[in-house]
Amino acid sequence: MARSAARIRSNDPAPARPRAIVRDFSRSGSSATPEVEFDVRTTYDFVFSLSEEAGSVDDLPAPDRAWLSEARAALREEVGEAFDEYRMDLCVVMAGLAVDRPEVRDAAGFVALLSELDDDTVVRAVLADDLRDPARRAVTERAFAGDDEAIRTLVADVAEGHGPEKQARFEAMVRHPSSAVGPARSVIAAWLPHFRPIEARVAGMIRRDADSRVGDLATLSATDLIERTTDGIRWLAEPGVRRVILAPSYFARPYNYVLGGFDWRLFGYPIGDDAVVDVDPLAPPPAVVRLHRALGDETRLRILRLLATRDHYLTEIATALELSKPTIKHHLALMRAAGLVTLTEEGGLSYYSLRRGAIEASGMGLSDYLRS
Repeated sequence: MARSAARIRSNDPAPARPRAIVRDFSRSGSSATPEVEFDVRTTYDFVFSLSEEAGSVDDLPAPDRAWLSEARAALREEVGEAFDEYRMDLCVVMAGLAVDRPEVRDAAGFVALLSELDDDTVVRAVLADDLRDPARRAVTERAFAGDDEAIRTLVADVAEGHGPEKQARFEAMVRHPSSAVGPARSVIAAWLPHFRPIEARVAGMIRRDADSRVGDLATLSATDLIERTTDGIRWLAEPGVRRVILAPSYFARPYNYVLGGFDWRLFGYPIGDDAVVDVDPLAPPPAVVRLHRALGDETRLRILRLLATRDHYLTEIATALELSKPTIKHHLALMRAAGLVTLTEEGGLSYYSLRRGAIEASGMGLSDYLRS
């Protein structure tokens, strides 16, 4: 396999296992091996820290979870309803605006960028995946031009699996970009003074993580580099994607935030445990906490039982357990962060596999901690 063209701006190989049958519905042939790069900027963490998931589990030390809760409460008082309406759906996706603008190095630079961009440019960045896909590009362009039928089609497609409120907000954004972009700008600008006091510390942690992965750049293929860095997302080249950006993030822990652009894919990946500054001598290793959190839920154990037989698509798991796709995705994200499953993306489809070695070694981390 070709090596990745990687630069900076232990998972054991999985044993042979039954594979889900993958049908490639992409319209063009396979992409060439993409260029993979590390993008180490606090710009992304500034926006990711607004997300609903940030700080939702104890992968962040308690002082930072407390800070995040207090800072968000203050932000909510400042911006009102816009905080809950736009911080997750739109603000986080807007982080992709920084990808092709390397001069935007930090939170202040990102706020300045948003003040300069027009609303249409921002919305087009949010819908970059749809504009890149040849099958959806025409509908998306017609929707931007105000075609009612195209707007309805786009809303039904993009908002699938989400409630009517989110669909209504998405439709309003397409019809009247300023109605969504304006409040989102206000939320992000108001977040800046809250984030600034911790930005230097975050910068040190994400740089430490990227520096620790220098050896991987020279030894791993693009696919293996992405899988190791993201702790279990096995991304296979997709048509039109020429670049994959790996952005280390403190506030993403333990999740990956995946963004898409016209010719790129960005993984805001959670920095490793060794990069996190935490001085509590009695704190258990985060990997042990993640593992036992993942195993301490009946639904997640049922998912493991399904994956023990063969690989499964998300839809298959949701159908078997009679739960919604967003609910199953949440469970699988926690299981992947714990090292129990691998997510493979291929040909526009995604399926999950059991990491059997992690199951067999699940008790070793706890034993090592208790003996330390």
